[in-house]
Amino acid sequence: MCSENDHHCIWINNCVGHENYKIFLVFVLYAVIASFYSMILIVGSVIYSAPKDEQLSSDSSRTLIIICGIILCPLTLALSVLLGWHIHLILQNKTTIEYHEGVRAMWLAEKGGDLYHHPYDLGVYENLISVLGRSIFCWLCPVSVNTGNGLRFRASYDILPSTPPCDLQKIALHSH
Repeated sequence: MCSENDHHCIWINNCVGHENYKIFLVFVLYAVIASFYSMILIVGSVIYSAPKDEQLSSDSSRTLIIICGIILCPLTLALSVLLGWHIHLILQNKTTIEYHEGVRAMWLAEKGGDLYHHPYDLGVYENLISVLGRSIFCWLCPVSVNTGNGLRFRASYDILPSTPPCDLQKIALHSH
């Protein structure tokens, strides 16, 4: 049974949450890359084997390759959509649960004449860092780089708006 902040993923038959979300994302990325690579190999095999082979046995192997390609197409599409969806969620610093709750919150805010802002959206780069880690070189490594305990996260209202250094100097000069 998954905890409240996790959800069960049928792709890996496990819970996905704070502890293993990056590993899940990297797994899906590698699965998409492998699917596209396999598709390229299958298409290349079908194209280059067609004019050379005229035997009956080669027709059956070519048929199997085509069947594999037909099965691989929807799998590649599904994995690509899943990866794209999770990249979209990461860029907004949302979980799938927060996305669905946010749709309702946005509707309620608009109904009341207000604007809704997701409180955990820290900006694209900070959102990426919060999931993938500080080192860009480790972003594609399937290792967990969690910060915190998974119960408390930085929010946009925790970050103070910064004043550029040149403005601070002007303020200091005018105050004397």
